[in-house]
Amino acid sequence: MIKFTLFFLSLSFLIILHEFGHYITARWFKTKVDKFYLFFDFLFPFNGILKFSLFKKKIGDTEYGLGWFPFGGYVDIAGMASDPDDPTKAPEPHEFRAKKPWQRLIILAGGVTVNALLAIIIYIGIMWAWGEDYLPTKNVKYGVYCDSLAIKAGFQHGDKILSLDGVPEESFGKISTKIILDRPKTVQVERNGAIVNIPIAAGLDTKVVEKEAASLFEPQLLFIADSVLVGKAAAKAGLKKGDQLVKLGSDSIVYFQQFAMGLQRYKAIPTTITVIRDNQLVVLSVTPDADGKIGVQPQGPDKQLGYKHTDYGFGGACVRGVQLTGEKLVSYVKQLRLVFTKEGASKIGGFASIGSIFPSSWDWQAFWSITAFLSIILAFMNLLPIPVLDGGYILFVLWEMITGRKVSDKVMSVAMSIGMFLVLALLLLANGNDIYRFLIK
Repeated sequence: MIKFTLFFLSLSFLIILHEFGHYITARWFKTKVDKFYLFFDFLFPFNGILKFSLFKKKIGDTEYGLGWFPFGGYVDIAGMASDPDDPTKAPEPHEFRAKKPWQRLIILAGGVTVNALLAIIIYIGIMWAWGEDYLPTKNVKYGVYCDSLAIKAGFQHGDKILSLDGVPEESFGKISTKIILDRPKTVQVERNGAIVNIPIAAGLDTKVVEKEAASLFEPQLLFIADSVLVGKAAAKAGLKKGDQLVKLGSDSIVYFQQFAMGLQRYKAIPTTITVIRDNQLVVLSVTPDADGKIGVQPQGPDKQLGYKHTDYGFGGACVRGVQLTGEKLVSYVKQLRLVFTKEGASKIGGFASIGSIFPSSWDWQAFWSITAFLSIILAFMNLLPIPVLDGGYILFVLWEMITGRKVSDKVMSVAMSIGMFLVLALLLLANGNDIYRFLIK
């Protein structure tokens, strides 16, 4: 319920501010706005079907309302198109068509401008309030634990990643993303004291998408108990916080990931675990549950390896907020090329997928971080030159400004039909994938 509530709050916030960008710029140029709605009061994109609102109130010339179809929102600006009953009729001074091209351009760009500024403001706030944490690559002293795709690519458990195409990466968390999106030709690692050059074969990016792998690597960690769940197998066996697990049955095990894999052989089967406690070896009898778990949370990389934290004053937060917005935008644009692959198209997600990324607790730092990123996505997607989206309208106005001729109503109508088809197809694909994953997988 918390996850849904945070998603709903974020979506509503972003829609209202996006539409406010169009609304306020229209008002600046004395353009009449007939409606301002959060969510659609019809079955989008079919304007005449199931047309009703949950709430509406007219203030001045504008009707403000809450629609029933929660796939977006809209402002209805007067005179966006010619009068269908009399196409030759001159526009009224308060209508959109009567405004100069540069004014129409600003009104159309108002939504994406607000979304871009909002992302910057949110990131500034996050940097100022919480600062920034990351795991330095040099701190990954036990090397990496590899996903099966990384193993196939030539990496090994325990490799210490040094650089990508000879360029070091300060933040460990960015390495997998850079390998997938930037597609370096080689990755340099330290293995058993020697420098090894690993060539990256083409197609690794699509394999990651197909498998839905969260990352190619994670830092290897010693298995030091950070918390022991009451009533679970580990607690019943006498495991204590601070114990370091070093043996499972007769097998010596150093790292948590190895231990987690080893436990899969003992689902509901009694075995022993050996721990180091107060510099002494202690053997405990334990019976993992049917999922191969014993109910213990290991120390994370923040405690074992050490994160780097940076606090920002207001000026520094402003600079970093702008930088972070740019970094997120570039990363998102690079990800889009994967959408146009067979593997990527099948993984496109709709509203359920978006909602699933929100935290299941009231974590406001995570909430604002996700909201800022969604604001960037909303700005970029609306700028795509597809009729029906802001970018399509902007393209028509730019054509008029360059050529001195307006796009004809006939061309506009055909383009809108194509754009509507594309948007509807994307909505069906994305949300259809969500339904398929829920029902089939």
